[in-house]
Amino acid sequence: MRIEKLSCFGDSTQGAKDENDIRVPCDVEPSVVRLNINDPSSNISVVLSESITEDHSEPIRVALKTQKTFKPSKWTNWAKNQTCHPFEIMQPRTLQDIFKLVKDAKANRKKVRCVAGGYTWSSSSVIQEDGVLVSVDKMTKIFSPTHVEDQGWTVELETGVTVKALDNFLRKHDPPLAMPTNIVLDSVRSNVQPWGVKIVDANGTLNTFTREKNPIEFSAAACNLGLLGIIYTYTLRIEPMFNVVMIDTYPLLSEYLGCPKQGGARLKEMVLQNDQTQLLYWPFNSYLKRRGNRTAGGHAQDEIWIKQWRRTDQPDSGTTAWRLRRTVRQFFATFFGNNLLITMAHKPKTVPWISCLISKGLKRVAEKVLPIPDAIHFMGNLKDAIVIGLELVFKVDEGFEKPCEALKFSIQKEYAARGEFPVSMTIDMRFIKASDQIMSYAYDSDPETIFCTVEILSAVNTKGFEDFTAMLAQHFMAEYQARPHWAKFWEHIPDIVPYLREQSGPQLDQFEDIRQKYDPQGMFMNKTFAGLLGH
Repeated sequence: MRIEKLSCFGDSTQGAKDENDIRVPCDVEPSVVRLNINDPSSNISVVLSESITEDHSEPIRVALKTQKTFKPSKWTNWAKNQTCHPFEIMQPRTLQDIFKLVKDAKANRKKVRCVAGGYTWSSSSVIQEDGVLVSVDKMTKIFSPTHVEDQGWTVELETGVTVKALDNFLRKHDPPLAMPTNIVLDSVRSNVQPWGVKIVDANGTLNTFTREKNPIEFSAAACNLGLLGIIYTYTLRIEPMFNVVMIDTYPLLSEYLGCPKQGGARLKEMVLQNDQTQLLYWPFNSYLKRRGNRTAGGHAQDEIWIKQWRRTDQPDSGTTAWRLRRTVRQFFATFFGNNLLITMAHKPKTVPWISCLISKGLKRVAEKVLPIPDAIHFMGNLKDAIVIGLELVFKVDEGFEKPCEALKFSIQKEYAARGEFPVSMTIDMRFIKASDQIMSYAYDSDPETIFCTVEILSAVNTKGFEDFTAMLAQHFMAEYQARPHWAKFWEHIPDIVPYLREQSGPQLDQFEDIRQKYDPQGMFMNKTFAGLLGH
């Protein structure tokens, strides 16, 4: 629906003069007109407030930004493992749109949940059939970065902004800026180093949370899981663009898993000297090397891909030709990768040789100096490889033996499950420092605490994946007091809610007290978090 001209005549119901002159009933105050326009044929609802002259017969030309409504509606996430049928799906474009939809939801006693790209594997965005699902994909404004002496650079952005869009925006700034993060996926929203958060609560009030204003409430708002309201903007810490040395090596797995004490010492030295360290294990990556004797030796000849990033003052060594080759390589990996994942899911016996082929195709021993965004986003278009994953997080011990033991256990169990092949992609390990955000899976009062994250990835619909990851999770919970990543696949783990209540009850209760202040009626609550918070 396109409106070229709009004539408002108070409560008059006179017809329009021509097809582009739409006359509608409206409420008139001195110099202001407010009206609602609903077009059932296009599912568009428009709310307009516009200044007018005293002569109400003079038509006004207006440009309308619309808030689209989809009804009846169905929503499915990226991996197609979560589906819901909300009463309606809303796509706000402005803060005023958010105010209105919250007001309407409150008046109609509707539940509200938010979604962006749908890359979450848990049911955190799922809403019941009489609820409203809010897609923030159209909220894509990035405000000008600001610099404050002794505090550095920050940037405020609406919550529909992708990491890729923000990276491109910051590169063009003078001076070029960057996010100091370990984000790998280039199209997935992320919560990194928040400086401030603006949230529209259940009363339709815009609240600004900062560490200086109220550190306790800020620690809840910075990672609020959509439970305090609709997040309008985040303000993130950023810094001037910098380069890192990116190192890719492929040692034998046995160097780290043969003896946990020795492997832990190697791992600790590497993690502490790097800005970021990542270990990726492709199952059966020596399968073709063993030729006729493929059942012998297990993972003894397997390699592990180790990626290291370190800040440097060295200049960028990535040539145009190198970048082009990487782009072409990633294109073909994406083009064939998803079909191979589908094949492995439907024909499990193909997993060893396909997994081995993929790992060999990606193998590149290298040492490059790159700007941080290029180094971090080392795998482009990963969103096109439809996978599902469980991620578990636990504190690292002094000798780094626990991460080695955890990785060894995961790999041994994967090999023991031969015939089902529940892991068709990678077992991935990273290291992060503690967060002071109450609902963070890496929450700890000591900011120097180091956490290890272990992620198990497989093609969607892989046989045995759910049982395999549930077994791993129970082992990690018992041995390492591990917690799940909220956005990943975790609700299938037996007794997970009682376990988390027992382990993290005080911090969950602290968050619930804050949540009650901003959403006393539970407008933004869903079943994913209700049990955790004692409902």
